[in-house]
Amino acid sequence: MSPAPIVDKERLERAGVRVVSQNADTLVVVKPAGMATELTSDPKWSSLISKVRQACPDGVKPRLVHRLDRVTRGIVVVALTGAGASYYGEQIREGMWDKVYLARIPRPDPRRNPLHEGLVGKHKAFIKEVDKRAVIVRAGGAPSFLEVLAVEPAPGFAGEAHALIRLLTGRLHQIRVMLAALGLPLTGDDFYGGAPRGGGFYLEHAVLRYIDCTTRDLTVAHVRDDPERERLGPALGARLAALAEDRSPPG
Repeated sequence: MSPAPIVDKERLERAGVRVVSQNADTLVVVKPAGMATELTSDPKWSSLISKVRQACPDGVKPRLVHRLDRVTRGIVVVALTGAGASYYGEQIREGMWDKVYLARIPRPDPRRNPLHEGLVGKHKAFIKEVDKRAVIVRAGGAPSFLEVLAVEPAPGFAGEAHALIRLLTGRLHQIRVMLAALGLPLTGDDFYGGAPRGGGFYLEHAVLRYIDCTTRDLTVAHVRDDPERERLGPALGARLAALAEDRSPPG
C-alpha cells in the first residue's frame, strides 16, 4: 500500500490546479491553459510549481520532470522526492512515457483532401531552439518524432478539426512547429502562423501512460470527463477513451 498523500489537494484546486492522483513520490495534476509550468522569477507564486510548493508540507521539495507550454493545458507529473525525480528522468530519457495530445487545427478542404492524406501517420523533423522559438532545419537540429493518430471535424468550430497526436519526443513547441510545417498550424497559434478564430488556441496533454515510481505499476493519467476539454466528435472521443484504457507497457 502506498503511503498517505501529502499534498494539500484542496489548496491546489482552489488555485485552479486539478489533482489527478498522488502518492509518496508522485503528484499528477492538470495544469490549466495560461499558467506557466515554471518561472525564473515568481514573486507572485503564479506558476504551477510555485503553487505545488505552497501546497506541500515542510521538508517536501517538489521537482518538475517535464513541462508544458504556458498556452497548453493538461497532465503534468511532479516528483515529490529525489528518488521520484531520478526515476522519471531516466524513464523520459529512455522514451518510456507514452504521451497523447489533442489539438485543434484548420480543417483541410475536404474536396481536395477528404482523408487528410499526408497528415495521419508518423512524422519526423529536425528542430533547433532559436531565441525561445522552435525552428525546423535540414541538419544540425534534434531528431523529433510524432504520430498523428486521427483527425475529425471539431464540433462547434466550423472549418476546424481536432487531431489526436502521440508525441514521441519532447522538443520545445514540437507539436506546434511540426503541424505548422505540415501546413496546418494550430488555430490561434500566431507564434507559428495559426490564423485567429473565435475558439482560440487549444492544445491538451490528455493521456500519459507511465510506470509509477512508488508502486512500479503501469499508470494511466487521464481525466475522463474533464469539463475543460473541448467537445470531441464521436470517433475521436472513442479513440481517446481506448487509449486511456490501454494497459500495454509504454515505450
